Amino acid sequence: MDSFLQDDVAVSSQATPSVVKLQYNGAVYDNSIRILPTIDNKELYNAARNLANLPKDTPISLLRLDHKGELVTNPRTLIDGELLEIIEGNPDEPNVAARQTELDSASQTPTGSNRIVQSQSVRGTLQFLHIVEKLKRTKRTGWVNNNIKPAESIADHMYRMGIMALLIDEKTAGVNKDRCIKMAIVHDLAESLVGDITPFDGVTVEDKHTQERNAMHHLCNELLGWSAQAQEIFGLFTEYEAAATPEALLVKDFDKFEMIMQALEYEQSEDVTLEDFFAGTRGKFKHPMVTAWVNELEAERAQSRAIKS
Repeated sequence: MDSFLQDDVAVSSQATPSVVKLQYNGAVYDNSIRILPTIDNKELYNAARNLANLPKDTPISLLRLDHKGELVTNPRTLIDGELLEIIEGNPDEPNVAARQTELDSASQTPTGSNRIVQSQSVRGTLQFLHIVEKLKRTKRTGWVNNNIKPAESIADHMYRMGIMALLIDEKTAGVNKDRCIKMAIVHDLAESLVGDITPFDGVTVEDKHTQERNAMHHLCNELLGWSAQAQEIFGLFTEYEAAATPEALLVKDFDKFEMIMQALEYEQSEDVTLEDFFAGTRGKFKHPMVTAWVNELEAERAQSRAIKS
């Protein structure tokens, strides 16, 4: 049985496009891809690399799974609703072959003791939640570096971002409100393990990305066992990092706005000047809702500074 996408694969029905989803590192992307009766595999592979945030020349294999997560047994027909798992490497490479063998074995293994599986899952969930607690105690580096005491924690930051997302009016914002709320409370989850890395810490963007992705893989795979909930968390994180959807772009705006809002509040309460935080974000906000907030905040800051002077 060959469960990899073939060059001559056909769709199950010629009447309507087939819709497939992509999975990478256990995360299922919500972005559905419509496959027309005439399949352009090159474009499909390019779309897979783009969603997985991989370089265009990275060799990948697309392993085909059905809605139950089992290997597809008919390699010549693309089924509507199919899941294509993205694996780095060609089909004949050891890691790819091993993944196919793993899935094949899983589909043939009878269900074991539900009690054992549940016990392991609960233990992993508690370990995950203990790690999340670190976000409540880990202070945001930018404030620590400016001698703000007590400084805002990472959890503080994400909480107010979640409230910002709750204020979204879907009729005018053009985004999925619930997805933005979820993304806001997930986007810095990796910092529970790697800390709040800033551009001034001597860590390259690539290294920061790798550290955070590895941290998320540990949390979602090793602790949460790639459950449906873990896949959702990992998918939200990767979507935010890729900044390619309207929801991710808006939450990125929330991230920057929450920071400058906190900066103004520290200027007022601690009698300090934190201009670098404002200067570093000017002109970078994209969503009209947030730009309106920024304009009002800047006016509030100008008035506050005028009163002090």
